[in-house]
Amino acid sequence: MKRKTQSRHSARTPAVFDMSSDICVWSKAGVIKPTRCINAFDCLSCPLHRRLKKDVASGRLTDGRAPVDWWVFPDRFRTEAEEMKCRHMLSGRVSYKYCINNYQCDNCSYNQMIEDEALADLEDHSVQKIISGFALAENYYYHPGHTWARVEYGGFVRMGLDDFSARVFGPFDQIVLPGMGTAIRQGEICCEVIRGSLRAECLCPIEGMVVAVNPRASEKDSFPDWSPFDAGWLMVMEPVHLTSRLRKLHFGEESSIWLEQEVSALAAMITEETGHALAATGGRAVPDIYGHLPELDWNELKHKFLRT
Repeated sequence: MKRKTQSRHSARTPAVFDMSSDICVWSKAGVIKPTRCINAFDCLSCPLHRRLKKDVASGRLTDGRAPVDWWVFPDRFRTEAEEMKCRHMLSGRVSYKYCINNYQCDNCSYNQMIEDEALADLEDHSVQKIISGFALAENYYYHPGHTWARVEYGGFVRMGLDDFSARVFGPFDQIVLPGMGTAIRQGEICCEVIRGSLRAECLCPIEGMVVAVNPRASEKDSFPDWSPFDAGWLMVMEPVHLTSRLRKLHFGEESSIWLEQEVSALAAMITEETGHALAATGGRAVPDIYGHLPELDWNELKHKFLRT
């Protein structure tokens, strides 16, 4: 039965958020003539996107626009390097900004600032359901180590910890995140949560390069009202091998079944080690499960559920 579920899952294409129209983002920015998107807004794997990005970086566009005969004569127009428009200006996200970093967005402080400002738009973005007392965001992908991935507009992937790990191991004093530009493979350690003298590593759900991190992760006071699926995201990554990596994650009904199994395993551990039952209030598992049950073995918890 499990093998059949995986087979159906492998045939799915990524669930992509914020795909508001069928017009290419380069067309919306006025760089090229009106053109329909040919790649489901997965810009990172789109040959048109790669060519335009190369042309902009090499100064082949005049005032950020392609000539009418761009397809025939891609080298016809050039601009000076200092006249390159920032990708956030090209997309209309900001009105005025030229790139001074040769389009190396992964180590650009301005790009990080723009991502920080976007935090306010993330509240209540996810649609959640309750599975055995724990929240599960719909259309998110889940790693067995309780991290999630969400494919977003342009093909970038936002990731974080799920409600299960937040309630079992949190609240945290700090979350240590990698620096921008760090390359991480799927299943490798991508962050570390710290609670007093206790530490636990978490595994990356996908593979790629870190292009933004959430500054709130280092703010202790943010955790009492922390929303792991929305404002509590941890980082944004520019993925590689996205489709093949997503096939290795839980999605849809499969993620609901997986979470039920994880909750059952947690309940059995709690009963065995403490003699208590997994507590709930109003149909939800209580927050700070480890804090309520310090008899639990922290190392055993992280090994069994975080897979580290």
